[in-house]
Amino acid sequence: MDVFVQPPQIMGKSKKILKVFREIKKISRKDVTVLITGENGTYKELAARAIHYNSLRSKGPFIAVSLVSVPIEIVGLELFGYEKGAFSKAAEKRYSKIEEANRGTLFIDEISELDIDLQEKLCRFMREGAIDHTGTGESLNSDVRVIGSTSKNLKELTYKGQFREDLYKIFNTAHIKMPHLRERKEDILPIAKYLLKEAVKKFDTGEKELSKDAIDFLEKYDWPGNIRELENTLKKAAILSNGPVITKKDLLIEDISSYSIKDFLEEKLRRYIKEMTKLENCNLYNTVLSEVERSLIAIVLKETGFNQLKTARTLGINRNTLRSKIREYKIRI
Repeated sequence: MDVFVQPPQIMGKSKKILKVFREIKKISRKDVTVLITGENGTYKELAARAIHYNSLRSKGPFIAVSLVSVPIEIVGLELFGYEKGAFSKAAEKRYSKIEEANRGTLFIDEISELDIDLQEKLCRFMREGAIDHTGTGESLNSDVRVIGSTSKNLKELTYKGQFREDLYKIFNTAHIKMPHLRERKEDILPIAKYLLKEAVKKFDTGEKELSKDAIDFLEKYDWPGNIRELENTLKKAAILSNGPVITKKDLLIEDISSYSIKDFLEEKLRRYIKEMTKLENCNLYNTVLSEVERSLIAIVLKETGFNQLKTARTLGINRNTLRSKIREYKIRI
């Protein structure tokens, strides 16, 4: 009987993550190229590892290459290798990542960062299974399954001529989309508890638990940096918090003194505006301004205990203007 190995790092019971588990199980045994998409911080590499370790190549190597961490001038040398003497600093032969992954899986993170020339070279390898070392005319064969990931829209890049259409079609044979953390709110707390436990163990901080206000904060925050941001936040809180209980204050994402209004608005409005710009005649300017104004007034009213005089002074507007805005926006007081 086949056993599906689910890596413990990929956690959750939400519909979206369970869909990912089903897709990984279905794709793993089929020896096809896979494209994994999703925002930064959704841990696309974990999905790639899950595919590898549940595939018929599980006893072979899993080789990962991140194109955002490798200097652009040596990406080709990393992927395809080179012969001794191929260029001035080539003191010895360098095996390619493709060769290292022979009989296993090669994971290329942020495949969209590959330049056009290297895209052509990779496309040839994926069609023919042969690679050319720099400095030799000989072709070498390597039996590799390639999994690529990206946080960008490859189809859109293809339309713009920034990504080869033939390579896109190869990568799009099987596609897994990693969900944003904000799309699966019910998974946040279980993941947070697991990550906190790991942080406590790693940094030997002594037992830590989350307070109620900390849990409320974790579940309501949007996590634009997804699981990576959640993990880093909990690591920081585990190290810097005083005592065994982590409070909301310990989890604050930014020091308020260094967090400008411009940064705040950009962070909150970025995804909304991206969707709105796809529409025509959506009256974006007035819609955004009125929503920001309404929210600002409602928040300050609540913070001042609905004291209209204090609210008007805090906002720097006339009290009559405040009353007019309350009526206009139908804010309950």
